[in-house]
Amino acid sequence: MSFTPISATQWEVGSGQTYNTIQSAIDNANTLDNDVINVHSGIYAEDVIVNKILTLQANTGDDVEIQPVNTGFTVVNDGTGDGSGSTIDGFNINNSPTGTGVNISADNCTVKNNHITGGTTGILALANNTLIKNNVITNVLNNSVQVGSTLIINDSGTPKKISVNPNNCKVENNQIRGGLTGIAVVGDNAIITGNEISQTQERGISLFGCNPIISGNKIRDMVGGGSKAGIQLATINFTGTTGLTITGNTLSNINSTNDTALGIDAFAMTMNDTLDSIRILGNTISNLYGIGKATALSIVALALNGPISTIEVMENTINNVTSQGVNSTSTAISEVAMGFKDDNGTYNNTTMADKLIISKNKITSINSEDENGTSKGISFVQLFTANSSISENNVSNFRANMMAVGISSVDVDYTTFQSNITINNNTITDLTANNITSGIESINLGNSNIIHNNVFRLNSAKTKYLVDLSILQGNAIINGNNLEGTGTGEGIAVNGNHNTINYNRIVNFQHNIQNINFTELMEFSQSQTLPTDEQIREYILSKNGTYVNGTYINITEENVTAIINGYHKLIDGIDSIPSNTTAPYNWYGTNSDPGSDKFLKGNGTLDYSPWLVLNVNADPSTINVGQTSTITADVYRDSAGGDHSANASMYFSGPQVTFTTNLGNVGSKSVVALWASGAASAILRADEGAGLATVTTGDYQVVQTVVTILAAPNTSPSAANAANTVGMRSTGIPANGLILAILMVISGLVLPKRR
Repeated sequence: MSFTPISATQWEVGSGQTYNTIQSAIDNANTLDNDVINVHSGIYAEDVIVNKILTLQANTGDDVEIQPVNTGFTVVNDGTGDGSGSTIDGFNINNSPTGTGVNISADNCTVKNNHITGGTTGILALANNTLIKNNVITNVLNNSVQVGSTLIINDSGTPKKISVNPNNCKVENNQIRGGLTGIAVVGDNAIITGNEISQTQERGISLFGCNPIISGNKIRDMVGGGSKAGIQLATINFTGTTGLTITGNTLSNINSTNDTALGIDAFAMTMNDTLDSIRILGNTISNLYGIGKATALSIVALALNGPISTIEVMENTINNVTSQGVNSTSTAISEVAMGFKDDNGTYNNTTMADKLIISKNKITSINSEDENGTSKGISFVQLFTANSSISENNVSNFRANMMAVGISSVDVDYTTFQSNITINNNTITDLTANNITSGIESINLGNSNIIHNNVFRLNSAKTKYLVDLSILQGNAIINGNNLEGTGTGEGIAVNGNHNTINYNRIVNFQHNIQNINFTELMEFSQSQTLPTDEQIREYILSKNGTYVNGTYINITEENVTAIINGYHKLIDGIDSIPSNTTAPYNWYGTNSDPGSDKFLKGNGTLDYSPWLVLNVNADPSTINVGQTSTITADVYRDSAGGDHSANASMYFSGPQVTFTTNLGNVGSKSVVALWASGAASAILRADEGAGLATVTTGDYQVVQTVVTILAAPNTSPSAANAANTVGMRSTGIPANGLILAILMVISGLVLPKRR
């Protein structure tokens, strides 16, 4: 037995066609599921209800305009029929002021290639697996595309929340202009990709749901009053896992004239399960302006009774983030990762995280120049046990009134004290503030590894290029960093029992290394002094006392004094903990003893000897004119004669060594080379004649080596010919006999023969 498939029927709508209205074509009993309603040019004043599985399309090349009273197309799955799987394609929908262009409440529908103008909402999808593609939506009042909804209704005087959360919806390649929010989604597994959104009032993209993918969107020109956010989302799951992916989006010109401005703002949370992969990669955020706060990229992750798998913030480009107003803050990247475990009613932070990475981001021009303004490149806070990495980021060109910080990291593993933070291979340059600048700040209850970072040109009244607080059981390893100051401030400031500082370049500072106590560190990092007794007193009374007839009651002076004394005891106790620092084998820009006054040991120990010394050599040391010699400078030996060349991989790299010669050239008479693992080289070319070439090498300290340049060997043509003449070989025949023999041969060849 065989079956012949039934072909879909195409029904024509329009002037002179089978039907005059779209609705009549749908309602006709002959119109069946999977049929096509083909609509020709014209204006259709209809609110169309789709309760069959149909393709409704504008005839190719025709201008089909829908002028609804309420909703242009409503696709339903109710008592009247089921429109699941329908398609709305190619219409121009001019909404009424309170209308909606397309309303989808049936699953598996597609809305594509439509132009929707005005109304309250462009496209509303309340069903699963909806595809919204290639539409142009302009000048709506609220949301241009809304997937899912959450309503608060009054139920007999009691507020009640009603949520519709469609899953697996895709919003792709739409062009959106105006409205409060470009795309608003409530639902799981949403994909939002390739959309262009401009001139929205509040949000470019807003999402609430699990496991979203937001990629390749362009959001721009959000200007005006109220808070602004390019992409704002929350992914929360109380019964299972969740994660998120935000990649390849471009956000530009987000400007609030009176409130905060956010580029990407993400919150992720799970309970009793894994907080899965969180990936924020390859986004570009530029020209972000806010009042009070401007943050280009913010991620907050919270795991309750479960681990965190991965958080990757990588390869993002952030440029020109500016906040205005007193006490304002501008931040390029802010990440807060937290994990807590319920241990018989007591929450500890033994939550584990597999991989937390902030890497290869490029951050420039972060500014907050009004009173007490602060600019930060990367702000990272971790509250659990994890191995975290901040690496290969490029941070530059900050301006702030109060404080500018390149990288700030706080790791509070208060349960096991076993977390590890690695801050490596970052470059931080050109930070300027009136009061405080710092390249890297790390506060850690576990272990810190701060290695191979380059920090240059920090300008402020107080400057500390690298700050680490690894207290209690923590160990700090600070190796291979390249720090060059401006003659003031401190190169490295540390507080901890086990600080190891080796193979760093620390040059041109007032103090090379400082053991800093807790009070000094807090005053530096918070850019203000600790509160006075009178300030503490006023605060306690204002929060705990009742003010009656000019005096406070409910709290006694003895209570206040006891609290203040307890506060001082705590601070004094923390400050009394000694900081012990081992710091040999660093390059300080001098072969002589840098001097104990360059090292502030505080109440602990600080050993800086032996230090590294600069050497230079030439290979070969004797050359001819026209030849070359390799000049190599290194700091592989220490002041006690020890050789550390085997540890070259632990050394610093980057700027800089100067090579100068009085004879020949090293690229010119003077050339600047970069350090590479504690060594640098230049090529001396002997192109100015013979003599002694004195090559001077300098990195604050100056050392010299001499290359002997010899005249080239004589290579004139006559000499060359003489050298190449082959002498006559002795045959034992006298010369006269040889001549006679030659004549006889010749005469035999030329004379005629006789009979």
